[in-house]
Amino acid sequence: MQPQSIDWRGGITLGAVAGICLGVIALVVNEVSGIIALENGFASNLVAFTVGGAIFGLVASGFLSLLKERLPFRSIYLKTVIVATGLWATLEAGGIVLSAVQPDRYHFQAAQLFQGLVLSLVLGGLLGLFWKIRNRQA
Repeated sequence: MQPQSIDWRGGITLGAVAGICLGVIALVVNEVSGIIALENGFASNLVAFTVGGAIFGLVASGFLSLLKERLPFRSIYLKTVIVATGLWATLEAGGIVLSAVQPDRYHFQAAQLFQGLVLSLVLGGLLGLFWKIRNRQA
């Protein structure tokens, strides 16, 4: 597969939409669970969460566009969940390293780890759903 043959525009659009949906879901889940103490109001956090979700979705969809043909699974859902969870695990590993290097500044919290894992699985499911819908329309 050549980089020229990858549909980057379609992947970016799907990633952004899935990430925005994830941002809204993450904010609602956090408002209900209260796991992360947020400093600003709902409207201000909505902007931050949707932008952050869109960026996470873009990166995950970009990796999916690159790795889609190389992953040994047939199901697009499994591929998207593996990519999104792998990206989350990489970021979480960086957080754990930061926590070990500067424990007074970065604190490991198992509840946040679990919430992040669940939300990465949700992003993978959303991406899989959007990719499946797009493939049916093509």
